[in-house]
Amino acid sequence: MKKMILATLVLVSLTGTASAELVLDGERWLAKWTAYVCDDGHTESQVVPAELAEYNVQFGHFGADYTLDNGITKATFVENGVECNYSAILFADNDAKTVELVQSEATPALECANGKAVIDNVLNFNEYKYLHGRIAIYVPFSNSAEGCANESKIGLHYQVYGRK
Repeated sequence: MKKMILATLVLVSLTGTASAELVLDGERWLAKWTAYVCDDGHTESQVVPAELAEYNVQFGHFGADYTLDNGITKATFVENGVECNYSAILFADNDAKTVELVQSEATPALECANGKAVIDNVLNFNEYKYLHGRIAIYVPFSNSAEGCANESKIGLHYQVYGRK
């Protein structure tokens, strides 16, 4: 029996099918993704960001700790017919109004490497705005001007809905 369990663990680690979803220690504030928005934080983008459309990226959860310095976002995407789960830990510099990627995971890892790299690039380092119970992370997507009247960025918009 021990050999079977060990063999299963080795197989899972080699195939990258183990769940590796990240967890934010001390997560307190909970938010959900709502839309791609323009600079005012209210107007929805007329296009899906091109970099994300290719992988059908669907953002969902966003959480932050009590200090609002550390956050987590989760998404799903599709790569070569495989549904992938993505999670990322972000650090916010509240004085500079910037947010940067600290760590990310995508599962299954082997099948989801390209999509993970794309989302990592999108979340690498950006400006953000806190909009009274809402947050928007502004990303310079290749088609931002098409989506938001000649603006250089499109926001990933999240609405706060509660706390732990």
